[in-house]
Amino acid sequence: KAALTLAGQAIDAKLAELAAAEAALSETLARADGASEGDLTRLTSVYETMKPKDAAALFEAMAPEFAAGFIGRMRPDAAAAVLSGMSAEAAYSISVLLAGRNALVPKE
Repeated sequence: KAALTLAGQAIDAKLAELAAAEAALSETLARADGASEGDLTRLTSVYETMKPKDAAALFEAMAPEFAAGFIGRMRPDAAAAVLSGMSAEAAYSISVLLAGRNALVPKE
């Protein structure tokens, strides 16, 4: 009976350690997500303040999926100015990606 009690205490201690490690990991991941979001917000702001022609050239050099991520975060007026400076093919590719992002999400 004493062996079972000791085993139970050891299990409880390990569970407490695991819970503490999980909490620490969650906190670290939350901080990393926040930093990543801040970086994306700053970079999007940089692209928004660039001359549309220069930003368009940069976005044309990017993979369409990557470019669509930034265009989708930009203010509509800035995104429109950038898209209008791109080739029709590149602007269309990005537009299709943006339109399709939520196409499969249930409406209700």
